[in-house]
Amino acid sequence: MMMIIKIKKINRKINKLPTMMKQIKNKVTHLSSLPLIFYNLDINVSDSDPVIAQLAYGVLLLSLVAFFCLINIVGYILAYYFVQKGNYEVKYPKFAKLIKYYKKTTLVFLTIEIILCLICLGILIFYSYLIILYK
Repeated sequence: MMMIIKIKKINRKINKLPTMMKQIKNKVTHLSSLPLIFYNLDINVSDSDPVIAQLAYGVLLLSLVAFFCLINIVGYILAYYFVQKGNYEVKYPKFAKLIKYYKKTTLVFLTIEIILCLICLGILIFYSYLIILYK
């Protein structure tokens, strides 16, 4: 009898899952803040706009990407520092594997962010140099 009651409770919870998933999907529109910033700025650049406006829009996009990369780099470095400084592997030996995994993935993401930031800044510098050179 108890088994039937438990099965009925599980079935009710399973039946509620699709409606709960729809609610979650509707609430999440952006997973990062970059599209939200672009939406709030309300900047639209079309092909008919002058070249200088298109160039300024491109510089704005690259600058924002580089800025967010810089913020992420600082966050990764701070998180890595606090994990190292806190000595959590000794305090919580159960989580030692998870902490080591976190350290490795943080370093991987940190290198990706540094490379992305340097690429954005390099493109900005290169195109700025070309504009000054051919002006």
